[in-house]
Amino acid sequence: MIPMSNAIVALVVIALMLTAVLTWSQTAYTSFDSVSQALKQTTQTTQEVSRTDIKVIDAQTQGGFVEVSVLNNGEVHLAQFANWDVVVQYYDASGEYHISQLSYTENSSPGEGQWAIVNIYTDESLGQKEVFEPGILDPGEVMLMRLSLAPLPGAGTTNFVNVSSANGVATSAQFKG
Repeated sequence: MIPMSNAIVALVVIALMLTAVLTWSQTAYTSFDSVSQALKQTTQTTQEVSRTDIKVIDAQTQGGFVEVSVLNNGEVHLAQFANWDVVVQYYDASGEYHISQLSYTENSSPGEGQWAIVNIYTDESLGQKEVFEPGILDPGEVMLMRLSLAPLPGAGTTNFVNVSSANGVATSAQFKG
């Protein structure tokens, strides 16, 4: 016969073991769920990136700005322009080398160190402004960007612009000062 004190201790130990197993099971399930959600998000992002393609079709100095035309050559509708990266490497009139990462502004006439969207067009000729989904760079559309650099690129210099969408797909091109 087991003394009553041993039985109580055994019941307490069994209760603690069951609590530990249930806590561990819940933690394992939560961890598995977190990993599963992260994998799902990574897969979705990878698929979006694989369907995204942008291309600079023209970049040139224009009246104190650099204007860059970017074609959405992929299958994804692009927006979130504040999350895009625009980096310009250029030489000024004195031959000094500059690297500038520009910030986005919604003002079509950007200030120093900023870039803006002049307009989005339905094709590469920049003849017809977009009609459907204004403010979104749909597949096949071209975005005309205006970049404000200080100092300005020097005349006759060869310079470089790199544009990266919010999901990390990048394109680049050279342009003359």
